[in-house]
Amino acid sequence: MKIFTPLSFICLLSVPLFSYAQEKDPYASIYDNVIQHNADNAVTSCLNLQTALSSKSDDVRHQAFVTLAKSWGKVQASYILGDYDMNAMDYPLMIDYFHSGNENIHESIERLVSRDSKPSTALYKNSYKTMGAIDSVMFSADWTERRKEFAKVMVANVCERFTQISDGYKANRDAFLFDVDRGLSLVVNAEIEHIYKTRDWRIAQVSGLTKANLGITKPELQQYPYSQASWAFIGGILETNEQLLGEKKQPNVATIAYEKHGKDGINAVQTALKASLLAYKNTPVDHNFKLNEMIPVYQGLLDVQKAFYRHLVSEIGVSANLIDADGD
Repeated sequence: MKIFTPLSFICLLSVPLFSYAQEKDPYASIYDNVIQHNADNAVTSCLNLQTALSSKSDDVRHQAFVTLAKSWGKVQASYILGDYDMNAMDYPLMIDYFHSGNENIHESIERLVSRDSKPSTALYKNSYKTMGAIDSVMFSADWTERRKEFAKVMVANVCERFTQISDGYKANRDAFLFDVDRGLSLVVNAEIEHIYKTRDWRIAQVSGLTKANLGITKPELQQYPYSQASWAFIGGILETNEQLLGEKKQPNVATIAYEKHGKDGINAVQTALKASLLAYKNTPVDHNFKLNEMIPVYQGLLDVQKAFYRHLVSEIGVSANLIDADGD
C-alpha cells in the first residue's frame, strides 16, 4: 500500500494546478495557440507544397497552394514579430509582394521563364520569389518542367521565411509575456490593420466597391488571380480573428476584455465578426468577386473595424492606430 506524506500530497496537487494556470492564461494562449500555432502550420503547409511540386496531379498542386495561401492569411492577420525583431519587419514583404511596388510580377516571371537562364540566377529579386510569383508560375499556363524548376526556387524561399517567422516567435515568447499590455496592443492593431487591408485591398478594389472604381469589378486585381486562392487567404484572415476573439475559442482577447470591462465591447466585435464569417461561408463558390456577392462580406468587415474602434480598444487599454476614416 502506497503512503502519501503531507509533502507528497501537496506536490501531487501542485502539478495540475500549475498546468491549469498555464492553460488558462489568455496572453500565453494568444501567443501559443494562435500566433505560434499558425506560424508552425504555415511551415508545414509550405513543406507540403514543396512535396506537391513533384506530383503529376494538377489538383494536388493546386490544393497545396490554396492551403498555403490560407495559412499565410492566418499568419499575417496577427503578425507582430517585426516589433520584437527588426530583421523580421520585412519578412511579410519577402513572402508576398501584393499591393507593393509598380512592377507587373506576372509579366516579369513570364519573360524569365521564356529565357534560358537558370531559375536560381533569373530569380534575383525578392519579389520574384514570393507567393504572387508562385501563383503566376504555377497556374497562369500549362505546367512544364521549366515552370516546376522555377517554382522550386520560389517555394524554397517562402518556406525559409515561414521557418524564420516560426523560429522568431519561439525566440520572443518571453518578451511578449514580459509586457503583456504591449503585446496585446500589437496584436489588436495587427488585427485592425489587416481587417482594413482585406476589406479595402482584397475585396473593395477587386469588386468595384471603392470610389475610384465604383461598380467596376476587376478580378485581375486579386491577390492570387491565377490559382483563385485569394478567397482562401481572406478566410485565413477571418479565422485568425475568430481564434483571437471568438467566444468558444477562449482564453483569448475576449477573456481579457471580460476581465477588464465586462461584455459590452467584445460582444459588439464578436457580433460583427460572426456576421462576416457567415457572409464569407455563404458566398457562392463561383462568386469571382462580383460586386453584389461581396457586399455582405465587405459590410461585415467594415462593422468589425468600427466595433474595434468604438467599443473595444479603449475598454481593454489599447491605443489603436487609425487606419482609415471609416473606422473612426
